[in-house]
Amino acid sequence: MDFTVKYTANNDEKILIRKINDLIRQSEKNYAALYSGFLSPAEQTLLSEVEEFWGYISFSGGYADAERRLCRVCANEYAADDGAPLILYSLKTTDSHAQISHRDVLGSLMGLGIKREMVGDIMAADTAAQFFCHACIADFVKWNFKKIGRYPINLQQSELSEMTAPQRRPLRINISSMRLDCICAECFDISRTKAAESIKKGSVTVNWLVCDNNAKEIKSGDKIAMRGKGKVEIVGIRGISKKGRLFVDVLQYV
Repeated sequence: MDFTVKYTANNDEKILIRKINDLIRQSEKNYAALYSGFLSPAEQTLLSEVEEFWGYISFSGGYADAERRLCRVCANEYAADDGAPLILYSLKTTDSHAQISHRDVLGSLMGLGIKREMVGDIMAADTAAQFFCHACIADFVKWNFKKIGRYPINLQQSELSEMTAPQRRPLRINISSMRLDCICAECFDISRTKAAESIKKGSVTVNWLVCDNNAKEIKSGDKIAMRGKGKVEIVGIRGISKKGRLFVDVLQYV
């Protein structure tokens, strides 16, 4: 019996579950930890819910706040593990007036014929950027990624310790409750109705996993991201007004 039907009716999602199941069998047979390509938060959520995988999988994206992460498969505690096969590249355009974005970097990589699952998180700012790629395409990227749009670039491999951590700025919000939709509306400057719609569409993640529950209670330390809007980390409740509204400290990624 195909156990994937318990978790999804989507054919692409079934294929992903079967791939991870095959990796588990290979790991068990070869006594080695194996890794998938980079997965989206939604794909990570799906795999995390598969009971047959519990105890066998974990995720790694190169840094603590990574959104796109590899799935590590290990079916034996004594299995050999060479570490996550990811490479960090840093680049800078040769044009001081260039303005490159996440979309520019990703589009240029896809233009080389690279599949999305071979590229992890991308951090772009003005004329520079850093991105993760799967080790199996590292050499291809090194020799073929020469420009972004019309801008030539200088590209070099970097150590993980050289990664530039995303900047965060403090923000204080005033909300009626710690519900996910309330927090999203205030943090991302949209109406509560729009926030609820985005959550239901699967555009919001809590701690890197997709959450479609508007009423989910958020707590200190939770990280929330909304597609196209950004990401925040909840610091904690600073105080309560006389009318019972909450003053919440937040760190906003910029």
